[in-house]
Amino acid sequence: MAMFAEGILKLHWDQSVPVNLARIARRMDIAVRLSDTLQACAQLDISVQNKACITIGKQQSVLRQRYGVAHAIGHVALHHLRPGHQRLIDVSDNFGVDANNRSETEANQFALALLMPAQALQQRVQELRMAQWEDLAPLFEVPPILVKQRMADLNLHFNRPLALQRVPWDGGE
Repeated sequence: MAMFAEGILKLHWDQSVPVNLARIARRMDIAVRLSDTLQACAQLDISVQNKACITIGKQQSVLRQRYGVAHAIGHVALHHLRPGHQRLIDVSDNFGVDANNRSETEANQFALALLMPAQALQQRVQELRMAQWEDLAPLFEVPPILVKQRMADLNLHFNRPLALQRVPWDGGE
């Protein structure tokens, strides 16, 4: 799924961080609109003419809205919905998805790769050598838990001098 996201990024990303999802959606011919009444994070509709529309719940936080849009773009790019269908994107507090639902897992992986492009994340990790993974969340406008997950997916770690590494003391000799 990350490869599909990388393809979308190559075609539509302007290299800015945080990733401009509205620009990507527009370039993919996906309409995005706000709703005062939608309780869920987002709703994806595919018209019978195969046109995608993402509706964002205004009541949700910006972080949830961004994740919902990226997740919905993933469903569109991965062709998870047929024309005439819709899907609610409801984001849990821990931003987890139903691991038993393949299309949700794929859209989640896509969203992470879209929100935090591998090259941009690797560059920020190198620039912020002594930082914590939580420090990257504001840069990419995502929740810290998503940064942690994406860094684990990419096997990225902050390099810390030995003196700053915490090693549990066992109390013995």
